[in-house]
Amino acid sequence: MDLDQLRTAIALVQHRTVNQTAAALGLAPSSVSDRIRRLEGDLGASLFTRDRSGMHPTAAGRAYLASAVAALEALDAAAERLHSAPGLTVGAQASIADELLPAVLDDLRRARPDLTVQLRPDPDRSRLLAALDHGEIDVAVLLDAGEHVGDLGFAHPTTPIEYLDVREVPMTVVVPPGHPLLGRPVTMQEIQQTGGLIGRESRCSFWMATKRWLGPDTDLTAVGGLAQVREWVATGRGIALLPEFTVHADLGSRRIAQLNVPAPPLQLRLIWRGDHKDANALRQLLYALTQA
Repeated sequence: MDLDQLRTAIALVQHRTVNQTAAALGLAPSSVSDRIRRLEGDLGASLFTRDRSGMHPTAAGRAYLASAVAALEALDAAAERLHSAPGLTVGAQASIADELLPAVLDDLRRARPDLTVQLRPDPDRSRLLAALDHGEIDVAVLLDAGEHVGDLGFAHPTTPIEYLDVREVPMTVVVPPGHPLLGRPVTMQEIQQTGGLIGRESRCSFWMATKRWLGPDTDLTAVGGLAQVREWVATGRGIALLPEFTVHADLGSRRIAQLNVPAPPLQLRLIWRGDHKDANALRQLLYALTQA
């Protein structure tokens, strides 16, 4: 079936006369009539009656063409999706969305300039993992460590997961100015013995990193948000293991100081479902980051 013939028949119902239909479609009236005849020939049925006043849809023809309108709209929508730019919905922990994610998204755009990315930040890691599980996002961006998703200390996902580590996130131990451990290399044992370790709360990636680095029995005090942790350090009420990007300004202003101790980095990790409907394309897209 010729879709142009079908669209012409639909237009004839809308515009009522051959002449008006021809004007609307930019055709000669004879071309409109010819298309209708050929369509009816293909269908083996009459869609219109003809008299001196023109062509009028039969009851069956009107019903058929009404169904054809819905079918053509579905085809047009499918064609638009086929040719539109591919989209990717990225969920990210709010603590890293502002500082670390822009560089990742820039790399994605350089690797795939046709890609449309929608960002969905959320402070709760468990909600991000649930959104990934339910197919509400394509990719989640988390801070993690180890060989498996969740080795940092949060629950391992139950669905098939693949991941790609795209950035190391340097960590540092910060103390108030004048702290006795400053000015020389420090060991993990000394930090454990010093005590006074503080963090945000037990679900926080930085808290989990401290436990992973110093041991699960390490005594930590939860003091609230990241701003409160930095304030407690600056006023001498504790020391903390934090990502370097969160303390640049405070180190620069010398409100806090950095101990000379090697701290294992975290990984900025992209994770996605291995059974994602477009898993192969998604995998190729994300691995393109390594070449960006």
